[in-house]
Formats: sequence, structure tokens, C-alpha cells
Amino acid sequence: MQLETGSTIAVKNLTKTFNDFVAVDSISFDVKKGEIFGLLGPNGAGKSTTLRMLSTLARPTKGTATIGGYDIVKNDTDVRKLIGIVSEKMIMYNRLTAKENLWFFGSLFNIPKTVLTKRIDDLLELVQLTKWKNAQVGTFSTGMRQRMNVIRALLNMPKCFFWMSQL
Repeated sequence: MQLETGSTIAVKNLTKTFNDFVAVDSISFDVKKGEIFGLLGPNGAGKSTTLRMLSTLARPTKGTATIGGYDIVKNDTDVRKLIGIVSEKMIMYNRLTAKENLWFFGSLFNIPKTVLTKRIDDLLELVQLTKWKNAQVGTFSTGMRQRMNVIRALLNMPKCFFWMSQL
């Protein structure tokens, strides 16, 4: 069930514990449509754990959060359809070409073939990788692979975009 809220992301008293260790301690915030929101803090502050909960990769111990009106625990499948994630880990298959990788990840979202073909071409153009679309991703520089990660995260045209990075 989708809840009506004025926020794209609504977090209330979100908590995550691992045995006796409190990784995230009752955090609350709202992010409205179109806003850019960042989590800053020292190592161990709970930034990555918070993003893992919001992206449905970890279950909260307490508290609630919604993305696009969907509860991150009760409606995790609906939440995953609304989000795109870029992490420091390069999520690509080295032996596949850029286009093959994007086809694989696009197919996970059941994007129609004609739509997916155009979207892949448009996104490759956007990040200036068109001339490498038939090259194996394993031959790409780190920067090229990161641009591929961005395209992968944008394939489903997410309503909410998470960029997980350490500075």
C-alpha cells in the first residue's frame, strides 16, 4: 500500500542495531521531491547503514521509512522499482560489453526492448561512452566503469537516486 506523504523520502526514528552495537540511533528526516540531501559524518557514524536500510538491503531494527510513499519493509519490491543506486563497488560483468551489461540490468526491470534500446543509447551518449558500447567492460578505466555504474543506476528512470561514496 502506498502512503500519501509530502516527501519522496520520510524517515522516522530509524534504528539499526547489531547485537549490542547501535549503528543508527533513531534518525529522522524528510527529503522532498527535487531536493538533494547528503549524509555526512565520520567513519562509523551510520551513513552506509542508513542507505542500506533505505535501499532495502538491510532491515531496520526499529522505526519507519517510506520512499515514494512505500514502506521500505512492507513494500520493499515497490521501493526497489523507485530507486537507483551507485556504490563504490563496480557492479558490472567484465567479460560483457557495455551494451550487454546494460541489457542485462535493464532486463531485470522488465523494460520493453524498444524503450531499453533507446534508453541505453541515450545514456551512453550522456556519459560519453557511445564509442565503447561494444567493448568489454573489463578493459575500461576506473572512470569509465564508474560512468557505467551511473548508467546502470539510471536505467529504470528512478524517482530516488542514492550515491554511496567515501571521500
